[in-house]
Amino acid sequence: MNIAGKLQARYRKDLQNMVSNTNDVKENAPPAAALLNETEQKKNRPGNEAGKIRFSTRLIEVGVLLLSGMLMTASLPPLNWSFSSWIAIIPLYWIARDKQPFRAWRAGWVWGLAWGFTSFYWLREISPVIPYLIGPVIALYIGCWSAAVPLFRRGILVPAEIQLAGCQAEQNYRRVSIPRELFFAAALAGWWCVLESGRSTMLPWNYTGSSQWQNLPLIQICEYTGVYGISFLLVMLNITIGMAVQNCIKSRNTQEKMPQPVPLMITVSILLTVIIFGAASILTAKPPPQVNFTAALVQGDISQRRNADNGQALEALDVYMQLSEVIVPQKPNIVIWPETAIPYPFRGNNNLCWEYRSRLTDFIKRNQQPMLVGTLDLESNFDRNQPPLLLNSAFLFDNNGRFSDKFDKVQRVPFGEFIPFRKFLPEFIAKLIDMNRDLTPGKSFSPLKILPGVNAGINICFEDTFPYVSTNEARRGANLLLVITNDAWYPVSCEPEQHLANCVFRSIETRLPMLRCGNNSASCLIMPSGLIADAVMKKADPQTGKQVPDVLQRGRAAGILKVPVPINPQPTFYTLHGDVFLYCCMLLTMAASIASMWSRRQKKVKFNEMFDESNSQNKSENGKTIL
Repeated sequence: MNIAGKLQARYRKDLQNMVSNTNDVKENAPPAAALLNETEQKKNRPGNEAGKIRFSTRLIEVGVLLLSGMLMTASLPPLNWSFSSWIAIIPLYWIARDKQPFRAWRAGWVWGLAWGFTSFYWLREISPVIPYLIGPVIALYIGCWSAAVPLFRRGILVPAEIQLAGCQAEQNYRRVSIPRELFFAAALAGWWCVLESGRSTMLPWNYTGSSQWQNLPLIQICEYTGVYGISFLLVMLNITIGMAVQNCIKSRNTQEKMPQPVPLMITVSILLTVIIFGAASILTAKPPPQVNFTAALVQGDISQRRNADNGQALEALDVYMQLSEVIVPQKPNIVIWPETAIPYPFRGNNNLCWEYRSRLTDFIKRNQQPMLVGTLDLESNFDRNQPPLLLNSAFLFDNNGRFSDKFDKVQRVPFGEFIPFRKFLPEFIAKLIDMNRDLTPGKSFSPLKILPGVNAGINICFEDTFPYVSTNEARRGANLLLVITNDAWYPVSCEPEQHLANCVFRSIETRLPMLRCGNNSASCLIMPSGLIADAVMKKADPQTGKQVPDVLQRGRAAGILKVPVPINPQPTFYTLHGDVFLYCCMLLTMAASIASMWSRRQKKVKFNEMFDESNSQNKSENGKTIL
């Protein structure tokens, strides 16, 4: 018999007694006039004070959740308050820890709504409604994390007999072993990373660890763990701080000595160890054998022209040709144009496409200048009844103007370059969200041979936020990461800086230098340590007066950067093995889930034992009464 059935059996007798006394109740019932007077008195009573307190408490909780979600956003560009991410999750943990799973999920959804809306608010530059749509979707992931907080807490930290003793006993319970507390905090941190990886399949942007993109000693661990290692440390520190504060409050309530916050101390020790070893690896790193080459990056600062007419396309061609003519006398080894520098396909049949090919080829031959050009491309379709395939590509030309090789963008932008699950959507919905371009994905991660000894793994725009693209290229022999991007969709927002913050980790994960050429900003050189060493745009240092990189300055310019490319670099652990750390996080989450289910089973068993014991006592007492 289940618990509900036993409870019904237990109280059936009391229910029968209540029914048998109904007649007595009717006889002693007050007259109708008295009932009316009592009803009027109830109407005149003051409101339900307990209900008002509960409403006020919930309102305060919502406010705290919204503020802490925005505090997490503050750790990202443009504010870059990286310290705020170390405390922003504490309020969410604190509020969710004692709630029922659905209410905890709801608290996480509110936190995630504030974070998702504000951190992706730059999407308003595409359409004002997008932040309002993407915020609630991203919040679902945070809700799933916070729903696990009370489940893991009761399953790992609180024994079944304490849970059965009541809410007050559960809140005051303090005798938790240190290994259990560490397991609890690590499981929640691992679950956070697992959910981030789930979101990254569509939007690998603004990982929690990305908030530390300027903290170079800390993020060197990404060579082994990827960015998930930083997210794990951040969340674990938030949880252990929350646990320490909770133990402090319990000690004050019970007048007992506060136990030492050992889980917090261990987490801080791990964090300091990671920072120390990261700093040591930067300071003691010996540069491997290198080949130096010079790259001219052309930053045209052309406005977004996806649906450009001939006049707009011709203007873009004129700008990029003029900037290239200015820089080519310095004899760089290669000239690089960003993604879709000219908004027409290089191999198209339009008259302007013919002019595009003619002027570019003439420039290369005349200057004997190799080039890498980001451009749209057309390929024939096997189905002759269908239009040609459209690809986002990078073309490599030798110094005689001959086409040498190309890379086609593998990871397309959802809704910008294709519609996910298009064939399953009704036609009117597809037309509503269609942006008039459905690109064909590339299929190869093979690097392009820029020069003898320089093999560039190409990332086109959005791809540099996906670790698997760079690691696949590094495994195939790339010794340089080369990113061409066009962030002209976002002329005034913080998107270019967030884009840069997310891609810095690719250099550390592979220990390869990254050369980045953007249409309107962030044309720079990133070293294998994540340091931005040089940029096309410069500014005067206010203290020394020397010219220093100004990586986020927008504008029209061309500059030559000297790129140190390692010869036969040793692949990193992350390059060879990928997300092993993430798999460990999955195992932690599975172990915590099993422990929680086992605890729930134990609670049920103990409840049945207590019920049977109570039943036996009642029968014994009834027998004595009868005797």
